[in-house]
Amino acid sequence: MDAVTIDALLGEIGATLGGRYLSPPRAVGPHAIAFEVSGTRGHRLWVDAARGTAGLYRLTRDEARSLAAPPEHALPGRTRQAVLLFRKRLDGARLDRLARVPGERTIRIDTGGGLLVVRLSAPSPAATLVVEGRPVATFGEGPDAWPLPPDAPEREWDRVSADAVAAALAAAGGDRTPTRAVLAVCPGLGPRLAREIAAGASFAALQAALARPRPTLLAPGTPETWHDRDLARQDAVVLLPVPLAAPGAVAVHPPTWSEAAALFLRARVRGRLFEERARAARDDASRRIRKLTQLEAHLEKDRAGLPSASALRRMGEALLVSPSVPPGAAEASVPDPYDETRAIRVPLDPRLSAPANADRLFRKARRIERARAQVEARLADTRAALEEARAREAEVAAAGDLRDLDVAPAGPAPDAARAAAGPRHYLTSRGLSIRVGRGARENHHLTFAVARPDDLWLHARDVPGAHVILRDDEGRAGADDLREAAEVAAFFSAAKDESRVDVHVTRRKHLRPARGGPGRVVIGHSDTLRVAPRDPEGRLRRR
Repeated sequence: MDAVTIDALLGEIGATLGGRYLSPPRAVGPHAIAFEVSGTRGHRLWVDAARGTAGLYRLTRDEARSLAAPPEHALPGRTRQAVLLFRKRLDGARLDRLARVPGERTIRIDTGGGLLVVRLSAPSPAATLVVEGRPVATFGEGPDAWPLPPDAPEREWDRVSADAVAAALAAAGGDRTPTRAVLAVCPGLGPRLAREIAAGASFAALQAALARPRPTLLAPGTPETWHDRDLARQDAVVLLPVPLAAPGAVAVHPPTWSEAAALFLRARVRGRLFEERARAARDDASRRIRKLTQLEAHLEKDRAGLPSASALRRMGEALLVSPSVPPGAAEASVPDPYDETRAIRVPLDPRLSAPANADRLFRKARRIERARAQVEARLADTRAALEEARAREAEVAAAGDLRDLDVAPAGPAPDAARAAAGPRHYLTSRGLSIRVGRGARENHHLTFAVARPDDLWLHARDVPGAHVILRDDEGRAGADDLREAAEVAAFFSAAKDESRVDVHVTRRKHLRPARGGPGRVVIGHSDTLRVAPRDPEGRLRRR
């Protein structure tokens, strides 16, 4: 974001959220947290410190929920720690003042619980909570955003002279690119406007345009036409205070700065998520193709190395029709039963008679025929799987939206389709995530690879059943959440027809794998809930 956009956005946010009180924050991304704000009918204050999206956003509750990172995204330890400390210091704090440091792209948010400083400058955006002049918590991709940079009003975009910008461009060289040279003189322009000046645009003309700002998005079409693939590039959608000429881009003008910022954030989050999943899908398809290609080559080599079963049968038949084979011989030359003009040399077991040697050759021929049939079957299956993997690779390459990446390759076996489906996923009435394993291996993976140490683990007591994970990395789970998760665990167990079922409840960190196969655990400590099994379908929301 540039200084003009930041100032306009802070003005709107301050007008609606200023003087309100902050509720406990929650992590909504690897480098983002969101606060509920009192008395605003479901608005959220989203603080972002990631490259490309760093800034302050006012979102509705539904917008914040839709943009929050999926539960399977692991949060950096720095962010998890910051959320806990922010919750301790800022829960119930009054939002007193929002302002930008003059001459910089740094925001200061004064609250009753401390000063929150958000540095937007790339490549190291960060958000730092400062209490009594000391930084206590930071999240984001850069170091602490403290101490505050000194006020530099002389570097504001409307006070810098065109001559100063021209001199900076003339002196650019070495590690300082033209864009960096412009930003050194006027940081508030931000990277996109600075690139425009570095490319030869008139700084005086830009100053005149910035005096009449208008919320603008440069995007690949209007929002309803966006495809996730179009949003994957870092500069696919740009938030600006003035329209700029950009090949293939359309200028979109939302009615308010907050709406423009929310659209921008939605586009960047969609693009990032698509790129992450597309990369993972491409890598998965490439790995599978590579393994199947190697397997195909090995099977073809195995098939080529198998002896001829027909030749062995021919040797056996020759032994049976031969008038005499010397006893104790290790090899014999006998007439070919299908061509009397030639002889066949047959290796023998000296301990066996001619008929027994013939029988041995027939048995070996049958084994080779069975082995060849097995190799041919495996080769056919491998080639079919290879075609599916190549089709999947092409499907991923052609995908335009996230939903296209989630489609499994055509034609998997039912068991494979169930395995690929992953755990069942529901939400409690209060919006917490419940995941339910579908089998022993998935139970093991869900518990020991997906669940976090402080998540809650539930399982029907003393009977086979699904592992159930209730996400609770922020300590929000209440009695209703536990009861609903326990009802799900009871339903997906061998005791689902009982009127009441005892269910283990413990933190994931109190478990360790047990011997005896996947899905078995050793419980270090647990509580027990007695609940009635209840089918979550139609009662709890699905994810």
